[in-house]
Amino acid sequence: MEPFDFTALLPPEVRARVAQIKDPARRVLENKVRAYNELPGAEDGSGVNCPACRNKGYVAVLDEDGPRMVVRYCACRSRRATALRLKACGMLDRAKLCTFERFRTDTPLQTRMKELSQAWVEDRPGPWLAFCGQSGAGKTHLCTAAFVQAVARRELAGEYMLWGPALREIKSSLFEAGAALLERYKSAPLLYVDDLFKGRADLPLSDADLRLAFELLDHRYSNNLPTILSTERSFPQLAALDEAIAGRLRERCGPYLINIAPGPEKNYRFRGEEKCL
Repeated sequence: MEPFDFTALLPPEVRARVAQIKDPARRVLENKVRAYNELPGAEDGSGVNCPACRNKGYVAVLDEDGPRMVVRYCACRSRRATALRLKACGMLDRAKLCTFERFRTDTPLQTRMKELSQAWVEDRPGPWLAFCGQSGAGKTHLCTAAFVQAVARRELAGEYMLWGPALREIKSSLFEAGAALLERYKSAPLLYVDDLFKGRADLPLSDADLRLAFELLDHRYSNNLPTILSTERSFPQLAALDEAIAGRLRERCGPYLINIAPGPEKNYRFRGEEKCL
């Protein structure tokens, strides 16, 4: 007895289309893959817009071994994860402006600063990166670019610490809250300390501020945690303030400590050339 042909019950135009399908089961799977990939994902706050996964972070594909539908990470996953890490530490918007590509190298100093920053990104995770000295010379721009690249390439959860406001928050908080905030900075997989000891160089720093700075940097030094640092104090000024801090910085940075001698011609803010200095 021959099997009954159910397609005979279909209208002629539908029967013609079915006849063109060589493998109906495969066509069903292809439709499932297409339907999944067309589903929009929920907004995750990363700002990444991916047409391949519709911001789900996953895409469906047809596994030929089955055949079967399988779901895999989308190619946008690393960009999405980096953006979320930068957003968590308040650096996402600045990261769009402060890139290596946007940093101008009109002088030998600017060229050397950029080259050292990029070399640090390519180096093993051990060394620190520090820019000391002249205000407006591009320290923040390059520190930010290096921080963003390290977060992306090393897949680290970074913390951004603007020294003045962070110090005031730590000191003004209740003991447990202040200690928890300091511990967060001390133990971050990657820390960027911006504008360490910001203030007039002729005004003395308090012993409490120096103790907090030493506690923070000594912990990171002792645990070999990647650290980026910028300060308007020159390295000799840091050494005069606290030899223990300066010594740890010198040792951990190695060749990646850049001291920019004072000079108004190095303040590129006066020229309106940089948006992220």
